[in-house]
Amino acid sequence: MSDVREGAGPVSGYALFTDQGPTATRMPTVQPTLERINDRFSRFLRATLLQHLRRGVEVSSGSIELVRHRELIERFAMPTYIALVNMKPLHGAILIALDSQLVVSIVESRFGGTGRFPMRTGNRDFTAFELKSMRRVLDATLDQFALAWEPFGTFEPEVARLETNPQFAGFAPPEEMIILNAFEVQIDHNRGRLDICIPYPAVEPMHGELTSGIAEDTVERDIRWSEELRSGVEQAAITLNVELGEIVISVADLVGLRPGNVFEMDRPETLTVESGGVPLFRGRWGRYGRKIGLRIEERLSRPPEPRKNGGVHGR
Repeated sequence: MSDVREGAGPVSGYALFTDQGPTATRMPTVQPTLERINDRFSRFLRATLLQHLRRGVEVSSGSIELVRHRELIERFAMPTYIALVNMKPLHGAILIALDSQLVVSIVESRFGGTGRFPMRTGNRDFTAFELKSMRRVLDATLDQFALAWEPFGTFEPEVARLETNPQFAGFAPPEEMIILNAFEVQIDHNRGRLDICIPYPAVEPMHGELTSGIAEDTVERDIRWSEELRSGVEQAAITLNVELGEIVISVADLVGLRPGNVFEMDRPETLTVESGGVPLFRGRWGRYGRKIGLRIEERLSRPPEPRKNGGVHGR
């Protein structure tokens, strides 16, 4: 009696180390969360670069790929500004890479360049001045990256070493699968690429959190962005106007006014403080030292909004 079932098809082989292994199968389940995190990081990084460079900056998140480590290293040109970073409590290291065009654009903008005339980077290595100037930008980038991942825990980025030659930037076994997060950074007229590469085994312990949607509300609301917007609005300057009094004179008297003329006016009991024609406060006037001052006594409520039904009301 044969143990082989009749009608069974041919045996198909299964390669355990192909891209269709368990890692690639589980990757689509976490990709939507990674995309939201990347969008969040893009906004954070743009705000930070605006403060550092004082230039027009746009940061957009691109594709998320799953590639082998050896293939990833071969993609980087020479030179590339590469930082190998330990992200405690994650195991292993992640890699952050900025292409030469982006490095030159950042350094040029930090020291007054406009980026109007593109600079040729060629195959030259980065200068010591460029490497030193980029360290502050790198630290700020890492802070924003850790903040973007904050819904999943507190991460402490620490730069292990810097490289400019991709051949010396290995951070995982050759066949290990790496999550490649690509970002495009535009500074005025120039643009470059920023890559953040994370070994999949490093995020595997968080697979449940990444697929549960616990960070969805936090990422979408973007509390930090709304707080910065509110802080910026509160720091905006506005002009306050106060009418201290008024008199009525004829045109003939107005034409006849000369320096030194004095006219009398009644001082009102209360004054209204306005901004852009909107009454805000009511107070009394007096003196503060040698200057005329106003003491706020009441904050005026918002005037009622007009009816939206358009009806006509009579008495």
